[in-house]
Amino acid sequence: MKKILIIGGAGYVGSHLTPMLLNEGYDITVYDLFMYGDTINKNDKLKLVKGDIRDIEKLKKVLNGHDILIHLACISNDPSFELNPELGKSINLDAFKPLVQISKKCNVKRFIFASSSSVYGIKKNKNVHEKMSLKPLTDYSKFKADCEKILLRNQSENFTTIIVRPATVCGYSKRQRLDVVVNILTNL
Repeated sequence: MKKILIIGGAGYVGSHLTPMLLNEGYDITVYDLFMYGDTINKNDKLKLVKGDIRDIEKLKKVLNGHDILIHLACISNDPSFELNPELGKSINLDAFKPLVQISKKCNVKRFIFASSSSVYGIKKNKNVHEKMSLKPLTDYSKFKADCEKILLRNQSENFTTIIVRPATVCGYSKRQRLDVVVNILTNL
């Protein structure tokens, strides 16, 4: 499995992940709106496609021939969600099921979804683990949990699904985010 499509590959995490995967020898296609520009260094094994996750027809064309899909695209925090809840829902939830379905039809073998640790809600337990119940508190985390359910329902012998639930991602990136608490603190 050498061909990877990264949806949201020019964002905060994707702009760091893409060069790492290129260095490992993978052929990478980044599908992104490039709202914050293109900070990824050009490479023979890199293809950049400007597109919206809600454009299913364009995604069908781009998906063909890829072995792995890494889904990073989303409105990525609660304050951004509150600015335009309908936009957040259309990107973070409504576009997800069609993406999963066309991924299966295009013979994608592995679908990796960046969810969030916020799907757990607030726990009193000292050690939170993936077997705990989900208690999302905001639309952002509820939609992440809903997407996880959609993905798991579509898992099959030929369609491996992987869900990653990171806590707040922080630190330096070429597509720096100054709207996360740790980066705000560091900046100040």
